[in-house]
Amino acid sequence: MAVATPTAAIFESLKGSWRLRRSLNSVLPGFPSGIFEGTSTFTPRRPLADSVAAELLYTEQGELKTDNGFVMKANRKYIYRYSAHEDKISAWFIKEDPKPNDGKEEVDYLFHDIETEHAGEGWVGKGEHLCEMDMYWAYYEFRLPKVAEEGQGMDVFGVRYKVKGPQKDYTSDTAYERTFSASLSVR
Repeated sequence: MAVATPTAAIFESLKGSWRLRRSLNSVLPGFPSGIFEGTSTFTPRRPLADSVAAELLYTEQGELKTDNGFVMKANRKYIYRYSAHEDKISAWFIKEDPKPNDGKEEVDYLFHDIETEHAGEGWVGKGEHLCEMDMYWAYYEFRLPKVAEEGQGMDVFGVRYKVKGPQKDYTSDTAYERTFSASLSVR
């Protein structure tokens, strides 16, 4: 994919492996608060939709240590898409499949579009998603170097979710730090 815009450069810079640390702070007693630490990857894959220029399979795994002492293994997956026509990144849920991971995850439905804009010395992205009666507000902070169009991508970025509604009331703050080279091939 040719990198022609800052949004395209952000998308390209996501490729590769990341170490992540997430703090979960819940207002509701039935929803855990704590720290999640683990790893994630953004792996290129062939887009299945004609309107999509590129796709990345996002996977994460790690451990959540709750404030009350419980330790749980956790993982999640999304598909991130880049539309060159709209110059937009979007995050998509993956259809649940009980079969082992075979790299053929199917896109289910839209989680949120990420509207990017220049802010200070970096870029931010914003999106939102209504999940039944609970609202998710996403806020991304991208520290894209000025030389990103020359092939050097981000080494860090962050994502904050504020979730509020009758079933959920929490904030999730995630910091990502690159672990090694972003050169991955398309499946």
